[in-house]
Amino acid sequence: MVALRKDPLLDDPTRVSVPPIFPDTTAVRGDIARMHTNIALMDRQVGELIQILKDDGLYDNTIIFFFADNGGNLPWMKREVLERGTHVPLIVRYPGGQHAGTRRDELVSGVDLAPTVLSLAGVSVPGYMQGQAFLGEQRASIPRRYVFAARDRMDTEYDRVRMVRDQRYRYLYNYMPELPYYQDLKFRMMLPMMRDILKLRGEGKLPPAAASWFKNKPVEELYDAEQDPWELHNLADDPRYQGKLEELRQAFHAWTARYGDMGGVPERDMLRQMWLGGNAPPATATP
Repeated sequence: MVALRKDPLLDDPTRVSVPPIFPDTTAVRGDIARMHTNIALMDRQVGELIQILKDDGLYDNTIIFFFADNGGNLPWMKREVLERGTHVPLIVRYPGGQHAGTRRDELVSGVDLAPTVLSLAGVSVPGYMQGQAFLGEQRASIPRRYVFAARDRMDTEYDRVRMVRDQRYRYLYNYMPELPYYQDLKFRMMLPMMRDILKLRGEGKLPPAAASWFKNKPVEELYDAEQDPWELHNLADDPRYQGKLEELRQAFHAWTARYGDMGGVPERDMLRQMWLGGNAPPATATP
């Protein structure tokens, strides 16, 4: 559940920090403050769930996972395979507060969650799972070297991008460089800041970083997520980073070769396969 637009903000729009990917307007500040408000309300709701566990006598023998399904929910954040779209919180609370305050900086992927739960539950992790456990008796002895992500269907729009990230650098391969980074998603037009961004773009008044959202993509991108946290400076053509570019490019090809990639299959062909060659879902048997 999130706060409605009519609900009071829990953050002051005049005091929020506006990242360089956005113009500094009243609407942008308001939407950032609304995002902060939603985070605060979510945190409060998590507290209510924890209290329910305590009231039911389950808190001290329950392992709690806290994580998000995507990064920031504002334009040029959600649906991006950049740091701001893929870096999510992950907190695990053990019964009795065991390991409280421990912080680990290893890479974790979403596909690691299922193997980790099985490991904690004492269930053998099947060999066909892509992920690896990061907790429990079956915790992987070698931490992840890379994590991977993909961008395909986004509501009504489509763009095929693949990503590899190590501890510091992010590599992107754009299968559709003829498209701009920006996709005209109707859903996010409900955000006042989106209307501001498009208006300023039409007037030629967007700051350079924000204006780059509307440029076409190169085939390859490489970013230093440590020195360039907003990932605005593509290093793919910089001779100093050719070794890292080649390393992550090879990691991308190895991952694709091992697991395959359905992104190159037209969606109508996928549907036909799921529908056993027909043009509609197979009829289900009635009892």
